[in-house]
Amino acid sequence: MDDAGKHGRSTAVSVMAVMTIIGIISGVVALVIKGFVTWVAEIKLKKALQEKNHEMEMALIKSKLDPHLLFNTINNIDALIIKDAVEASNYLNKLSDIMRFMLYETMADQILLSQEIEYIEKYIALQKIRTANVNYVHFDVIGVIGNRFIAPMVFIPFIENAFKHTANKKLENAIAINILIKHDSIQLICENKFDSRLPDRQNPGGLGNELIQKRLNLIYPGKHILEVHKGNELYSVNLTING
Repeated sequence: MDDAGKHGRSTAVSVMAVMTIIGIISGVVALVIKGFVTWVAEIKLKKALQEKNHEMEMALIKSKLDPHLLFNTINNIDALIIKDAVEASNYLNKLSDIMRFMLYETMADQILLSQEIEYIEKYIALQKIRTANVNYVHFDVIGVIGNRFIAPMVFIPFIENAFKHTANKKLENAIAINILIKHDSIQLICENKFDSRLPDRQNPGGLGNELIQKRLNLIYPGKHILEVHKGNELYSVNLTING
């Protein structure tokens, strides 16, 4: 092969090498750009989910500042002052703690499970002022609470609905609330008796439950199971949060 042929072959090899390097660089750049675009998209999605979650949390929180509940509780405490001022003061402190919890503690993404349970206990205590039936509500926590965390106000909407839709406060165990704590899950079983002759207001497919389900899908995607059943005179909610 003459010098011209060798030179042409050398040039072709050089061109191929340069083209290969350019191709590799282009591929790397494309991967970097794709990764960057994906990263930005994930950040935007995460931000959008956080904003939506916050909006729904605020909607839930605001919906719980029910003036009727507040006024009824204050009136009940006011009536109790005449009979037992010390006990009335105790209930007033519980009401104060509940309002403080709703306004401030629920702003965090996660709270101690013990805080959620403490809120539930105080809420039940305030509701029981309205009846002389000591067996109106059954509440039990099974398992070790420890330092487990949970999203705020996950269980409370179901419990509040149970009180809202239980008309007869003279029934034994008209409302039964159980929280089962296992090493890999936290479960709420909330049941309430209702009068089937009254207008059907406790609808499993209602707007309230739809909003709660959306919130659960955001904060516990693929990590929760929600079952709602309505019988002739019993409404039940079974919520399991895994992890």
